[in-house]
Amino acid sequence: MDCLVQSKSTMLRLGKYMLGHKLTYAVLCITMLVDIMLNLGIAWMLAEITDAAVSLNVKAFQGLLVIGVVYLVLVGLNGFIDTWLKSKVSANIRAELRQDMMQHTLRLPQSYFDRKHSGDLLSRFTSDNQAVGNACGAVIIDLIRNPLLALASFAYLLYINWLLALICFAMGPLLFLTGKIFGKAMRVNSVRLQEQMSRTTAFLNDILGSSPVFKAFSIEGRLMKRYKSESAQVNAVEQRMGSIAGATASLSSVLGNGTFLIALLVAGLFVARGELEVGAMMAFIQLMNFLVGPFSVLPSLVASMQQSLGAAERIFEVMDAPVETEQLPEPCSSTPEFRHLSLSELGFRYPGAEKSSLNGVSAELGKGMQLAVVGPSGGGKSTLFKLLLGFYRPDAGRIAINGQDSGAMSLEQLRSYFAYVPQEAGLYTGSIRDNISNGKPDATEEEIIGALRGANAYDFVMELPQGIDTEIGEHGSRLSGGQRQRLAIARAMLKDAPILLLDEATAALDNESEKMVQQAIRKLMKDKTTLVIAHRLSTVQNADLILVMEDGEIAERGSHEELLALEGRYYELYYSQLELDQDGGGHAAVEEAETVPSAAPLRTELFRA
Repeated sequence: MDCLVQSKSTMLRLGKYMLGHKLTYAVLCITMLVDIMLNLGIAWMLAEITDAAVSLNVKAFQGLLVIGVVYLVLVGLNGFIDTWLKSKVSANIRAELRQDMMQHTLRLPQSYFDRKHSGDLLSRFTSDNQAVGNACGAVIIDLIRNPLLALASFAYLLYINWLLALICFAMGPLLFLTGKIFGKAMRVNSVRLQEQMSRTTAFLNDILGSSPVFKAFSIEGRLMKRYKSESAQVNAVEQRMGSIAGATASLSSVLGNGTFLIALLVAGLFVARGELEVGAMMAFIQLMNFLVGPFSVLPSLVASMQQSLGAAERIFEVMDAPVETEQLPEPCSSTPEFRHLSLSELGFRYPGAEKSSLNGVSAELGKGMQLAVVGPSGGGKSTLFKLLLGFYRPDAGRIAINGQDSGAMSLEQLRSYFAYVPQEAGLYTGSIRDNISNGKPDATEEEIIGALRGANAYDFVMELPQGIDTEIGEHGSRLSGGQRQRLAIARAMLKDAPILLLDEATAALDNESEKMVQQAIRKLMKDKTTLVIAHRLSTVQNADLILVMEDGEIAERGSHEELLALEGRYYELYYSQLELDQDGGGHAAVEEAETVPSAAPLRTELFRA
């Protein structure tokens, strides 16, 4: 019962998209009716040609030839219009669904993306969308056309011989019952197939996006084994669907052909008795194909529609997810004035988590100040940034900018205060210009060039084949890590927000790249209020305030010198890192050890002027 209600609800929602193409569907109804008439016309022509041949009426063939030529022209023209319009309406509805789904997806909160795999969403945008488009085109038209063709054929058969017509039409309810019996099973399995295909696509997306990792670890065999397992599960569901479809087709074929044979024997008997003309019998045979054919394919059409409705459910499931904003956020055109940032007793727990990620976190930050957040992984550092950017709302406490609660701000207003440089650059497929201008969509050529110069990226960009219009590949795969990170800094420079968030922006870089990026970051930090997540404590010695976070709480706070004087957790972390540097034997580490303990390697000083 629930399945039926869900199916009706999904079909109604699809119907709203289809109503937007009323004119196209109206023309398709006309082409469908013309097609039915043309099919009946071939039965009439077969009868006329047979009777003319039997009666030796040579003159009749001249008129029949003209009719045949006109018939072929109509068949070709009508077939072209019908196929073109079905493809057109299918493509248009697929495009509308994709756009509506993307518009909704872009408004979903970060928590949704944290729960859902990108491969699963990709599957809904592609294979599910394709299935729904097919349903709104050829499938639904054929579901209407075939019963109408069967009814028209039945009416013509009644005209030829009512008894033969009743014998043929007797199979209709049986075939309908067959579709009813197997339809639910097909729907359940089609949903399972879509879900399994989604999981397989997600895993495939992981594999194709991590070629350096699986090559470096030589785990190709292991991945192949797991992919075989995923593929085998898809195959198992497809086999079950094949069994159901096979049983449906087989039963339909037996019923249809059995009825046809019975009717054919009776027709032959009537001809032998002289109760039916040979031409009428030939027309009857042709009409039988139009009667048996539609009923025979009806179960498979119903199964296809069920599968498409299952795909539509998965699309609407995304579109029904709660959004964080009613309209797509747009970047603010002007830089907001910033005076003060306040974090008051912040508490937060991720949905479904057993313990809090933040508990009682407080800090004050004025204009131009620098705050560093350090500590072991899982301490809540990244969670703090997510709350600042409005990805999540705090469960307790308050974030205030210039005295205004962040929860009372629109997302556009809140995020206009921040420029974010993540650990991974977060670049998109496209050109360097496209990616840099994400910081300021209306940026001029001069502003983009200025940002590239400021980020120490201008020289390498100009050496590329098309300069700033060079395509950088998936996630910037055609660039080095340092180059990608400098583009991320250029993007942040172009935004020119008053508060800068640095999430360990140099963690994965080599020494030379790190040096270039650090120089760019120092330029970016000029006149900015800065919050930085740092794992290397030597990079935050000049911060105005350092927060040491563990298990979501602030274990210690103070300046570099104050925290060292406490000889607590920060002291332990700092000197353990210093020992690791010395054990590494690097020239820079030895040089650092020979100087005063508070001196930081020049290549890692984020906060030094």
